[in-house]
Amino acid sequence: MIPLVIGITTVTFALIHLIPGDPVELMMSNTRQMTQEEIERIRDKLGLNDPLPVQYVRYVTNLLKGDMGISVRSRSDVSYEILQRMPDTIVLTVTSIVLVLVFALPLGILSALKRGTWIDTAAMTFALFGVSIPAFWFGIMLMLIFGLHLDWLPTVGQGKTPIEFARSLVLPSVTLSLILLGLVTRMARSSMLEVLGLDYVRTAHAKGMGVRRVNFRHALPNALIPILTVISGQFASLLGGAVVIEKVFGWPGIGRLAVDAIFARDYLVVTNTVLVFSIMVILVNLANDILYSYIDPRIRLQ
Repeated sequence: MIPLVIGITTVTFALIHLIPGDPVELMMSNTRQMTQEEIERIRDKLGLNDPLPVQYVRYVTNLLKGDMGISVRSRSDVSYEILQRMPDTIVLTVTSIVLVLVFALPLGILSALKRGTWIDTAAMTFALFGVSIPAFWFGIMLMLIFGLHLDWLPTVGQGKTPIEFARSLVLPSVTLSLILLGLVTRMARSSMLEVLGLDYVRTAHAKGMGVRRVNFRHALPNALIPILTVISGQFASLLGGAVVIEKVFGWPGIGRLAVDAIFARDYLVVTNTVLVFSIMVILVNLANDILYSYIDPRIRLQ
C-alpha cells in the first residue's frame, strides 16, 4: 500500500505541473491588472518559482507532518476543503453501491435461476444497456425528464433539509450506479451459473435438499466471491465517475473540487484529492480481501 501511494503521489504531482497555464495568473485574472513583478513576487511567496524537485520534497515533507498545504485559488487549507467535501462524496458513492447491490445482484441471480426464459432475456438486455450507455449522457437525460419536464426532482445542487437532501441525491446516485449496474448483473448471472453446475450442488439436489436451500445457502456464498472482486475492482471507476457526475449535477463533493482545481491549476488541491481517492480505493480493496474470509471459510484457513 505504501509504495503504491508514493507512486501515485509522485506521478500526479509531475503530471499536474505539465498542464499549461500559470495558477497565479488564473487566480488574478478576475482582479485588477497586475505587473509581472507583482506576479513573480506572489509566485516566490507560494514557492512556485522553485525547481520541481524542491517543490515535491517540500510537499512530501509537509504531507508527512499532516500538512496538505494552502490552496492557491481559495487561500484556505487544502485538508479543510477536502474534509468538508468528503462526506458528500462518500454518501453519493455508498448510495450508488447500495443501489447496485439492491437491484443488480438479485437481478443477476434471478437471471441465472431462470436461464433461457424471458426473465433472463430481459435481465441481459438491461445489463447490455447499462454497460453501453455513457453515465454522463444518462444523467443529462434524467435531468431533462425528471427535472425539467416532470419537475419531480432537483437537477443541480444539494438540499439543506433531510428531505431535500434525499431528493437531490436521487438523480446523481442513480446515474453513478449505472457504471456498475450492467456489469454486476452480468457477473452475478455468470458466477451463479458456474456454481450451480458444480458437483456439490448436484449432489445436494440428489440428496433431496430443497431448491431454495441449495441455491441460497450453498451456491450463493461461493458465487459472491467473483462479484465482490468486480465491485471492489470497479470502485476506482466509480470514484472516477463521481468526478464527472458531481460536476454535471453540481454536487459539492471531492470530485467537483478536483475538476475546479484542475481548471485553476491549483496544484496542491489536485494532488491531494487524487491521493485521497487512491487511499479510498486501496482501503476498499483491503476490506474486500478481509470480507472474503468471512464469506468463504476456506480462505480463512489458508
